[in-house]
Amino acid sequence: MSSNIEKTKDGVVVLNFEDLINNKDLGDSIEAAYGFYGLGLLVVKGVPKFVELREKLLNMGPQYSSLSDEIKEKTVHKKSNYSFGWSHGKEILRPGVFDEYKGSYYNNPQYDEPFSDKDMIERFPESCHPNIWPVEDFPELRGGFMELGQLVVSVGELVSKQCDSYVKKQLGDAYKDGTLQTIIKESKTCKARLLYYFPINEDQTERSRDSWCGWHNDHSSLTGLCPAMYFNMKDSDKVVKDSDVPCPDTAAGLYAKSRDDKEVKVIIPKDCIAFQIGECSQIQTGGLLRATPHAVQAIKYPESQHVSRTTFAVFMQPNVDVVLNTPVGKENCAVGQYKSGMNFAEFSKVTIENYYSE
Repeated sequence: MSSNIEKTKDGVVVLNFEDLINNKDLGDSIEAAYGFYGLGLLVVKGVPKFVELREKLLNMGPQYSSLSDEIKEKTVHKKSNYSFGWSHGKEILRPGVFDEYKGSYYNNPQYDEPFSDKDMIERFPESCHPNIWPVEDFPELRGGFMELGQLVVSVGELVSKQCDSYVKKQLGDAYKDGTLQTIIKESKTCKARLLYYFPINEDQTERSRDSWCGWHNDHSSLTGLCPAMYFNMKDSDKVVKDSDVPCPDTAAGLYAKSRDDKEVKVIIPKDCIAFQIGECSQIQTGGLLRATPHAVQAIKYPESQHVSRTTFAVFMQPNVDVVLNTPVGKENCAVGQYKSGMNFAEFSKVTIENYYSE
């Protein structure tokens, strides 16, 4: 493996947007990030317009979350397992524990109505339902959400192209060139999530690694992740006092689990987009590229008082009818819930049902 791989001071692989545009061979970096010994994550620097679009959308996190429950309830969508619109306290990523300190807004970042077939929407509401927007109560959310989401998908497509080139070199004829890039290019079911972590003003228990978000693998093909933004809130926690402040607890934030089971703190530079590899890519590359568990540790008390956090994740995933096949000779892809011949809708349903419950 090349020693010229650029990394952050924390050891996260860095790709340059210009290199992606110019189709430079970045196979060594892909292997270092997504291969068996990687963290399953890399960052891309130098993406035009990213910094301003991140600032625009992430500032909406505390604004929308501070609206009344009555207003937010209009956009809750139970039928899709809360996969569209607003969700708060519905997700279980540790058995029996709801994520009470986290709210999120889900929608398709590319298409408001990707499908007109009512039967398809009825059968696959988690993926195919039309977007749900707070048109009357918070109209600016749609523009900020879609603009940043589409930028992240466009960069993700370039990253997936590099993944394809690397896997093709390793597996030869067993791998169809362009597999992952085609998934993202043709997908009508990408999903984006604006996450808001509420201030923790009372809970004085010790913060575990998974106190803000439980350990899990992404089940999509590729996940784009924006660096988080922290806010100082006024006493009511409804109004922002200071925006984009440093995190008051150096142990809080995103962690990934390395292959030797070490928990590694991951810091995404403010001007970079992170990309995590997901389980669909792990299946389709026969385990050559591997998803890793990740979690978010909450800010400890009392530093957590009146401090909130927002981030934005974009899940690039196959269309519902895409069959997830492993390359010939690479059937043991090490994704537990996967069964040979599953399409993405079936795979997604099994995965989501593990995370959500009433």
